[in-house]
Amino acid sequence: MVSESPFQIPGVEDEDLATVARRVPELPNTRAAGADRFAQSVRTLVERRAQANWPDEGPEDLAVFVLVDYPRRVGEAHGGTPFADLMAQGTPLLGRVFFSNADASRGQWVAMPAPANAMPDWLEDEGLGNCPVVTVYRGTKEMAIRRDGVGDSATYDAIRDTEPTASLAELNAALGLFHKRRVLTPACPGVWEDGRAAQYVPGPQPERSIQADLEIALNFWFRGVVRAECEDSTDIGRIDVRLLKKSAELGLAYWVILELKVIKSFTNAAIGVNPSKVSDGTNVEAIVKGVQQAGAYRANREAEEGMLEVYDLRRDKSEDLTERVEVSTAKGMYRPPPRIHVWQAFGTDSDARAAGYTGA
Repeated sequence: MVSESPFQIPGVEDEDLATVARRVPELPNTRAAGADRFAQSVRTLVERRAQANWPDEGPEDLAVFVLVDYPRRVGEAHGGTPFADLMAQGTPLLGRVFFSNADASRGQWVAMPAPANAMPDWLEDEGLGNCPVVTVYRGTKEMAIRRDGVGDSATYDAIRDTEPTASLAELNAALGLFHKRRVLTPACPGVWEDGRAAQYVPGPQPERSIQADLEIALNFWFRGVVRAECEDSTDIGRIDVRLLKKSAELGLAYWVILELKVIKSFTNAAIGVNPSKVSDGTNVEAIVKGVQQAGAYRANREAEEGMLEVYDLRRDKSEDLTERVEVSTAKGMYRPPPRIHVWQAFGTDSDARAAGYTGA
């Protein structure tokens, strides 16, 4: 990472600082909500096991992780066995239920008390139906994440048996999955005004809402390899999302600068209030500003890439505003020019289907 101070810390070697910095991508994202932090930690654990071909596991296919406030109390009530540091100790996972803390690093486990299809009912019967649950399936290489308990609809994520890399292909895959899961149709809280998504009325701060969700998603995807952080202050402004990767020399280095912009048809307005229209000119100005920010911040932080992510909340998306001459001129000011992605967002599922999105 680029140093913001020319002064060394007395008695501390640069290599010691670099060693500590290289561990940052492995740390839990404490800004994430408990359920998201929990799911991220479980994913890291099971993917490490998958990448090592599930060492010391028996024939079982299933593991269940349950986030509880008092893991010891819940575990002891079910005749549990204590565990700590699953990542380091290699405790077998499959065929067991883990009552865990938010980092999946401490708690108690019990042998699977019911068949896979009956586990939701068992959790409800035991008073744990509202706890976040992650179910791991070795055979299909999937995780089912229910952040609000067994009654919540599941989000399915692949268990990757190869470690993610700090590559543009991986980043594009992560951004694409985030778009599909959280932005394509109303899912990310705050993007749309409550009750007015179908009218294409955005929330008060849709860009901030997307930013907060994207930070969680990218840390979830890149845990241990890349660290995503928001609101990085520079002497020329604030970076929306910075991606830091491990560096042999510096510990951490700036990899990609992500700037986010929302373009829209209307301003925010509560139910019963007529929203004002937003012109194409205003939206183009926002895109141009995003290009300038991505280009300038990339140069300021000596990052490898500057990228602008445009989230299109307009009702009429027939024109790609990033092709306007003003945008091309702004891109031409920087070497390399910032990359631009446009992600369409729809106020209803039916509008997304009409535009050709299939959910595949």
